[in-house]
Amino acid sequence: MSTLFSPVNLLALVLFTAALAWRIYQVTRAPTVPNWAVTACVAGFAAAFLLQQTVISDEVDALFGRGVARVANNALLACGLCALVIFFLGSALGPRRYRRVAAELAPLTAAIVLMIVATAVTPPELRGLPLGPSTVHETGIAVFYLGAGLYLIYGLLACTAWIVRYLRVADRNLRIGLRLSAIGMASAAVGSIFRALYIVVAWAFGPVVRVLLLLGVPFVIVGGMLFLTGVTYPGLRARLAALRRRRQHRHEHQALAPLWTVLVEAFPSIVLRSPPRRGDRLSPRGIHRVHYRRVIEIRDGLVQLSPYLDAGFGEVVATDPGAAAAALKAALRRHAAGEVSDGRAKQVLPAGADDLESDVRPLLALSAAMTKGK
Repeated sequence: MSTLFSPVNLLALVLFTAALAWRIYQVTRAPTVPNWAVTACVAGFAAAFLLQQTVISDEVDALFGRGVARVANNALLACGLCALVIFFLGSALGPRRYRRVAAELAPLTAAIVLMIVATAVTPPELRGLPLGPSTVHETGIAVFYLGAGLYLIYGLLACTAWIVRYLRVADRNLRIGLRLSAIGMASAAVGSIFRALYIVVAWAFGPVVRVLLLLGVPFVIVGGMLFLTGVTYPGLRARLAALRRRRQHRHEHQALAPLWTVLVEAFPSIVLRSPPRRGDRLSPRGIHRVHYRRVIEIRDGLVQLSPYLDAGFGEVVATDPGAAAAALKAALRRHAAGEVSDGRAKQVLPAGADDLESDVRPLLALSAAMTKGK
């Protein structure tokens, strides 16, 4: 258990959990083929990572036979990588993608079959053993790791090339995540190349060049971390932006209360008929609903009061909120006293405010001015 919960493994578990949770959330919102492909990629990598842990692989081998965990681990890595290649192909090839995707399954199938056959011809006592100086000269083990490694090299380099291609058209936030993923995949590919060279040199020519194997390990580990960080980054940034926006809308909702209150007292009919949903002020989306609802009701109230306002009220709101608040209070008193208005609707907000977000800024200033001088 100690190796499973080492600092590096804990970091990897956190990254895998965050990445997989974010991808599952995206699939529930939009169950498209690209979303499913990326989710399958992250799920495959996460499962392969778990099978690399001794405490889990030992249990799998004890249940299904020696070497099964090692085959499953490498097969899941290959499947995850293939899913990522399919994602890029599906996004780029349009109607031709189905034939090309089917072609991608051929090398994947060949790699998995090769791993199974290589394990079968390996002596039972050597199956599932890691690659090293004492095992690299065993044909079954060498073929197993070489076959798995060559497919990883192909898939990693193909995905890196696709990501670099997409960097040109991606927006800034997505570009950062893609760049991290590309660097991570290229790093992992370099590590896989070192391991393949180690096998070829030792198996074909005899000498064991340990430095090649040692160099490959950090490249693969760092590459995996960078890839997961790149996959997680856009989602994490989007969540942080959503939290900031939620906090902003909650604050604005409270800040608009003074203006909303006086307008509702004068015009109760501006309150929208559909009541707020239960829990709207607590749920993430509900905060946005009640915020926009308040802005709409305030704007409707100002429109109803506008016959009692001067024609330039909208510009006064933008230039002098204090004067606009005084004019608004005077208009409310005239309305309450039953005075006759000119009957003409006026511009109640600055020109150019063509959406709710643009309306909020002057309304916040007007609401703040309404509380002064009471």
